Amino acid sequence: MAQHFMAPLNSGGAPFIGGGGTIFEFDPSGSGSITTKVSFDGTNGDQPQAPLTPAGNGKFYGTTARFAVGCGKIYEFDPTGSGSATLKAELNGANGCYPSSALTPSGNGTTFYGTASGGGVNGNGTIFEFDPTGSGSITRYVAFNGNKSNGSPNLAELTPSGNGITFYGTAQYGGAYDKGTIFEFDPRGSGSINLKYSFDGTAGSFPTAALTPAGNGKFYGAAEQGGANNFGTIFEFDPSNGAVTLMASFGYSIYDSGNGRWPHAALIPSGNGHSFYGTTRVGGATNTGAIFEFDPGTNSAPAPAPLPLLGAGAAFGWSRRLRRRIQPVRPVFPIGR
Repeated sequence: MAQHFMAPLNSGGAPFIGGGGTIFEFDPSGSGSITTKVSFDGTNGDQPQAPLTPAGNGKFYGTTARFAVGCGKIYEFDPTGSGSATLKAELNGANGCYPSSALTPSGNGTTFYGTASGGGVNGNGTIFEFDPTGSGSITRYVAFNGNKSNGSPNLAELTPSGNGITFYGTAQYGGAYDKGTIFEFDPRGSGSINLKYSFDGTAGSFPTAALTPAGNGKFYGAAEQGGANNFGTIFEFDPSNGAVTLMASFGYSIYDSGNGRWPHAALIPSGNGHSFYGTTRVGGATNTGAIFEFDPGTNSAPAPAPLPLLGAGAAFGWSRRLRRRIQPVRPVFPIGR
């Protein structure tokens, strides 16, 4: 039986005009097919922007960025039958606002950690713990302060550090140069967020993607700006000493950027044991984005193929800074009313 994939979209679906988003199932067998499993209707969330996270109970958990004028929700997706999504918890501002990333298993077999780009006591975002048991709850949270000590806001999911206790993450702003940070989250006790590195533009700036662990004990990430051409970078983070090294710079100019510009999403392992795949929002042969392969052994980021038009549209749709500037008006009444 062919493997199927589940993912959310942050618009479309019924019953709202414009749609509150969907969860769809992709079957890659044959010519491929996409089946809508859930349409978000406001009661179970609105505008999902992050991947689903599987749980041991056969369910999936995810976040939605907005609910009317609220701060976002956490939902449970049951893929059995035609599929259903149920509200499990709501962010209230104090524990965070606008969760834009996937949930990360905490390691205790029950709870998950998530990040929110706003809210908290300083208004600069939080890391929260979500417990799906029973009716679901957000049990605690730690706030970003938005200044040089840890950064703000956090737009990417947390990555286990490998020591079985702590997690690494990136913040788009803050740090010593206000160009973003790498931080370590320690959940013990009341929790703490500790600065590991401040971006200054040399190895990148304004990172929006999660870190990806590699077999050499290091982590690789992408930054939207900075580097030799200020069109973004791939960097290496060494947790043993906190060093960040520039591995590749994107683009040569706005007219010559065959490997793309402005990488926004996390790198994923290619499966060959040494390289990674990633995407850029623009650039490539047709200037509509690129899929590239990065090999840490050669410090290169070629672009094997341009991103299809649909992929480019999706990439722009996931640009959080663009969304903040261009917010569509979404009527909150069913079609036909």
